Amino acid sequence: MRSAGAAALVTAVLSGVTTVAVALLPQLHFAYRQPLLHVALETAAWLVVLLAGFLVLGRLRRDGWLNELLLVCGLALLALLNLFLLTVPALAGLVPHDQVVWAALAGSSLGAVLFALAAFVPRRRLRRPGLALAGGAVGAAAAVLVAAVLVSEFAGRLPQAAAATLPPESTAPADLDAQPTALTLQLFMTLLYGLAAVGFVRRSRRFGDEFLGWLAIAAVLAAASRVNYFLYPALYSQWVHTGDVFRLCFYAVLLAGSMREIWSYWHALSEAAVLEERRRIARDLHDGLAQELAYLARNLDSLDTDTGDGTLKRLRRAVERAQLESRRAVSTLATPTGQPIETALADAVGEIAERFHVGLDLDLASGVRLPPARAEALVRIACEAVTNAARHSGARQVRLDVERDGPRVRLRVSDKGRGFDPAVPGDGFGLVSMCERARSVGGELRISSAPGRGSEVEAAL
Repeated sequence: MRSAGAAALVTAVLSGVTTVAVALLPQLHFAYRQPLLHVALETAAWLVVLLAGFLVLGRLRRDGWLNELLLVCGLALLALLNLFLLTVPALAGLVPHDQVVWAALAGSSLGAVLFALAAFVPRRRLRRPGLALAGGAVGAAAAVLVAAVLVSEFAGRLPQAAAATLPPESTAPADLDAQPTALTLQLFMTLLYGLAAVGFVRRSRRFGDEFLGWLAIAAVLAAASRVNYFLYPALYSQWVHTGDVFRLCFYAVLLAGSMREIWSYWHALSEAAVLEERRRIARDLHDGLAQELAYLARNLDSLDTDTGDGTLKRLRRAVERAQLESRRAVSTLATPTGQPIETALADAVGEIAERFHVGLDLDLASGVRLPPARAEALVRIACEAVTNAARHSGARQVRLDVERDGPRVRLRVSDKGRGFDPAVPGDGFGLVSMCERARSVGGELRISSAPGRGSEVEAAL
């Protein structure tokens, strides 16, 4: 997610408009007695929270940050409370009594506190993540156990959480009068989730962590759900209204963020494997083929130079070209993928110009993006053209231009050297290889030159 702040802001605006519309327009029916829908919602809720918790658990085991421990504990607490205090009663067709409602409110408040703390605590690495995780798991289980004990201990003593003005059998929207403490807890959780959204947006921008952006959007939806629970305190399991819809969206965003994180992890893992294989091949080329070519070059110099048929000269050129190609292959394999075209070109042709002691005048358009096959073809054509100019033109300066030309990218390599006649076949393979490389990616190559007038190679890909 490239802009977590903008996405969270849009989510907040849409949630606010929906909440205001529901609150001000009485003709909008926003609460219905739907036991089956509520069972499905609560079952999906705790399963999604459990999945998100396992994802953050994997991040904790990998990185060991303190804020991830708090997030794991908060999500585990919400999952356990949702399972034992909401999902199980809903599956059994029971209406939670006031003690269960108070326990769920208290546990949800504690989960919101942990969620908000995870967005603001210092990014500190834990020395023993496993031990800290065990302590957090014990703490979450203890919180649920304490809630259950309090429910049984104070049964009949706690005040009524809310009272409906219509009988439970009614299918029309009902008005509920909630106890002030319950409303205060809803506002408290609204504040916590709002602060958590701000904190996660800041951290997502600072650390470039996409998952934190998803958490920010989820926090906005959680805050919206608590506002709706404040306006309409539906504390009975048969009733479903906009607060439940926003809470379901909160869980859906957590699920989407979890799936995106898992996909990103496997994508990064495959890219790392490809990069490692490229580096291995580069090492093998450098330590094997390149060394053998260097050996051939040294021994060719010790041979008899009086050979009349030019065989030795052609062998030297062949070895030089093979050495150049091996260096290019090693450089290409060792270069990280996704490198901008202008950077790859500047590095590749700069090395060639330095080797042949010629000046290089670069004019490269920035931000050019090409598919990997075309990008490699462009770099290889540029390298071959600069090599030919440096070796054969006699010019002390070579110019290279790259510009956008509609949907294509145009490369131009020119010099003011001695030039040549393109119609006369040469004894090398460089011009042919450039033409074939351009055609292989659907491009075109044009060579302009004349004796004494320099030369120009232009490729459009």
